[in-house]
Amino acid sequence: MPNKNKHLQIVAQNYKVLSHLSKPNPPDYTDWCVTIVYYMALHFVHAYLAEKNQHITIHSTLQKIIEDDPNLKSIYSDYRHLQDDSQGARYIGLKLSIYDMRNTTLKSFKKIQNKIIRLLKISDANKHDLYPLFPSS
Repeated sequence: MPNKNKHLQIVAQNYKVLSHLSKPNPPDYTDWCVTIVYYMALHFVHAYLAEKNQHITIHSTLQKIIEDDPNLKSIYSDYRHLQDDSQGARYIGLKLSIYDMRNTTLKSFKKIQNKIIRLLKISDANKHDLYPLFPSS
């Protein structure tokens, strides 16, 4: 099973893909962008759980752990929001606007990222700042 560092490497790889998809016109691929953002959040959670030697492969089980873990329960609704938008993009063709990306998707991701960074005591908190990829103007 992947360890914390492997999950964090996957987050970094997903960030690179996201930065390519968001250029030159971010609205073109928001369906894929929201999916990548969700998987970045998922791997942040997996990095935290790997430190506890928990390796979850079933989404519903992972949801339950996030909902019940005292350190993670505060990000449960943000995680579910990202998961639901990702599923909407993949299965029904949901296309988010840049406004929605900045005001819902990226806010949810940032909450998850900040929580996990604090829990894992990672020093580079701004390494994966997604806001510049989706400019407001």
